[in-house]
Amino acid sequence: MSFDPYRDYTLEEQRTLDLSQLFAHGLRDPSSGQLWPAIQGVGAAATAIQAAADDVPVPMVGRLVTTAHEIDLARARAVPDELVEELEKRDHPALARLIRAGIAACQDDEDYRLFARWLAQVFNLMLLRQQHADPNA
Repeated sequence: MSFDPYRDYTLEEQRTLDLSQLFAHGLRDPSSGQLWPAIQGVGAAATAIQAAADDVPVPMVGRLVTTAHEIDLARARAVPDELVEELEKRDHPALARLIRAGIAACQDDEDYRLFARWLAQVFNLMLLRQQHADPNA
């Protein structure tokens, strides 16, 4: 991964982190079976920050998370457009590429379930950021 999962990054640094290699080593640490710390921590936060900066609508990500939880890895691989088509149509290619990379990094259905939960974490972080920005939201 191209960043330190244990370092505190500033908001500006998170906006500019290159997330293209986030899933390069798969989703899980083989020794613990848990998500890599970089994916779970700064990767999720930076994804939420970058998606918000790209004006990705929070409800769109919510629908994506719902779909991700309704399908399995085989379906996600066979028809990834179910997850990313709306993002690509509405000109949010960075998040779409990251989701495609996450699907490709999944070794099995257990990985895919972790990935779907990670997407839910990103959604929750986006929602919290939105509510913090607009307390009346």
